[in-house]
Amino acid sequence: MSNQDSSAFDFLQKEMQRNKQRIDRSFEEYTELIKENPRRVLRSISQLFYDMVKANVREEEDMNSEDRESIGFVRYDCSKLFVDGADKPFFADTPFANRFMLQIGTLRQGIQQNRIHVYDGPTGSGKSTFLNNLLRMFEVYTSTPEGYAFEVLWDIDEAVIKDPAKENKDLQLSVRNVDEVPDSASSRKQRSKSLRISCPSHDYPILVIPKEYRFRFFYHLLPTRTKKERETRDYILREKEYEWLFGGEACIVCKSIFQSLFDRLGSLEKVLQMMRVRVVRFDRRVGEGITVFNPGDPTYLQSSQPAMHLPQDHNTDHSLQERLDRLFGENAVRYSYSPLAKTNNGIYVLMDIKLHNKDRLLELHNVLSEGVHKVGDVEENINSLFFALMNPEDKKVIEDAKMESFQGRIQFNTITYVLEPKTEIDIYCNVFGQSIGKHFLPRVLDNFARAVVGSRMNQECIPQKEWIPDFKKYSRYCDEFGLLLRMELYGNNIPVWLSEEDKNKFKAEVRRAVIGEGLKEGMKGFSGRESIALFSDFFGRYLNDEKLITMNDVVEFFKHGMPKLIRDQKLPPKGFLDSLVASYDYAVLNEMKEALYFYGKDQISRDILNFLEATNYDFGDTFECRYTHEEVQVTVDFLRLMANRLAGRGANVIEAQKFARDALQPFMDNKNFREAIKAFGTEDFDSHDARIREHVSHMIENLMKNFGHNEQSAKEVSLYVLDKNLVSKFAEAAQTTQPKVPFGRIFP
Repeated sequence: MSNQDSSAFDFLQKEMQRNKQRIDRSFEEYTELIKENPRRVLRSISQLFYDMVKANVREEEDMNSEDRESIGFVRYDCSKLFVDGADKPFFADTPFANRFMLQIGTLRQGIQQNRIHVYDGPTGSGKSTFLNNLLRMFEVYTSTPEGYAFEVLWDIDEAVIKDPAKENKDLQLSVRNVDEVPDSASSRKQRSKSLRISCPSHDYPILVIPKEYRFRFFYHLLPTRTKKERETRDYILREKEYEWLFGGEACIVCKSIFQSLFDRLGSLEKVLQMMRVRVVRFDRRVGEGITVFNPGDPTYLQSSQPAMHLPQDHNTDHSLQERLDRLFGENAVRYSYSPLAKTNNGIYVLMDIKLHNKDRLLELHNVLSEGVHKVGDVEENINSLFFALMNPEDKKVIEDAKMESFQGRIQFNTITYVLEPKTEIDIYCNVFGQSIGKHFLPRVLDNFARAVVGSRMNQECIPQKEWIPDFKKYSRYCDEFGLLLRMELYGNNIPVWLSEEDKNKFKAEVRRAVIGEGLKEGMKGFSGRESIALFSDFFGRYLNDEKLITMNDVVEFFKHGMPKLIRDQKLPPKGFLDSLVASYDYAVLNEMKEALYFYGKDQISRDILNFLEATNYDFGDTFECRYTHEEVQVTVDFLRLMANRLAGRGANVIEAQKFARDALQPFMDNKNFREAIKAFGTEDFDSHDARIREHVSHMIENLMKNFGHNEQSAKEVSLYVLDKNLVSKFAEAAQTTQPKVPFGRIFP
């Protein structure tokens, strides 16, 4: 083996050894871990799952946190949970992320209330991707020290059981971790005297302590040296979050072993010396800690009884049972458990309620109702997290069964199609590459996503209609149905173009009602899979190395680039695309105005002085102004621009505002201005009038600096504004009653 190979294998050996998690601990070592960090070590499955989610989801800064009407609707960064490292990422929009985090918050108390968490939603909404990634991250989290859960491993020295007076030192030798004992004949002989039994139910080691003594045990165990330690002890002893710790029972196997050992040895210390503690390995592939059933998975019990679709009645190990009978007496310890035990203190999942999973769901009724499962004549405690996926039509399974009490055990959470344009774009970037945006003019990719999201939304939204009865006053910013407004609100953004009156009317109860409409939307239109195919078609059709994709391309594609049947069934309401174009046009027009307008007091003073002295010269002359020391070339363009500009001097406030907003007007009929934009960045640009060059350069620079453009997109959007004559289209803007917003700030 070469040195390089040796180095690689050494690295692999060290990393695997470092990450090895199945190291046995004594019960005493386990209690030391409890004392060091009781909140981490003493976690039920629901608390563990809660901590996993909280560790991987970041709450972003709430821009509305100081708003007295805030309803706690915030943006969450779920990328660590659903995206990073995933073969197939899931992108959660803000409405679903808030519903999900609200649901997860209920797990913190540690009391499951015997529920099954069902995620329903239309086909193609990403339900299975969501749940697969959630389970994957749970496996990752529980393989790290921050996510460790512990279970019981019995290591019984048969010689000591047969002869309780045997020296304790022999006992200590027999319970050494088998992974650390050399594989010799003597060690094999020693191991043959040791009966190692894993808890079939992955029970918490602390539950082996009889519950009538558990409270006092923790009272004396938990440290109280500092105020924080005393507060932690009191919290664990008194809060509902830890009720399971004092009311829970060990599985029947562990309880029987504990009692039999105590009866035989008469010493708690000796019993605990035979109990080891190890980290639980959650492994979906082998069904340990996580069990996932797909609809077509065969039932475990091949029986004439069609209802028996849960795993077979019970599992046992006959060889082990014989040894237990010889050791403790017949049936003193019955090593029998159901396959449900494999996910006790773990996760049980049904992927879609179809075929065999229909019966599996219904047969969980007793488990959910009572928290127990009958194994022969023994009641087996089941404390699992239950998850299921369901399409809307699958709810009929429960309704047909007429199990009203079971319906009360189901907590639904809907996964709709994405309702937030930003999240829709994240999906495209994940599939087609993070660089796709550079092929679009700014805002255009966002508007493609808005068109797709609009197909998923409803025309009618009663809470929004009651809040804003007429959207005509917002025709430059929004469609008549308010879809564009709801998209912004679903992204936790209150648009600046809303009037102060409407902002003041946006009370907490209105916000809850409007945001709540998200559960009624996202059930139709383009599905997640369809939208990816749609974007692929669009991107392949309009991608061009010589020009960027424009808003005209988006409109052409949605109006003429797909079959009529799809347009009729999937597209947003009639008029939505026209409103989308209007809002885009108004936004880019104002961007260009802001980029072009740069007349501060100093600039105006210089222009006045340059203009006044220029009147003393002839066309074509070049001179240095005595007052500004600037070189001025007297051209028709220069005099015309200055005359138009300076016409605003001495105006009243309203006229002054109009003067600022009409910064582009003097250039509209100037062909040289358009040609200078086209020539920007080339040698031909130098052939244009100096004043024209100054304005064009300033405008392009500001578009790049303030509005996310590069040189090419700044030129193209400027030509778009000129060619569509947007100044004339919105000429009446200053006279309307529509709310004014800062230039270019219509949508973020």
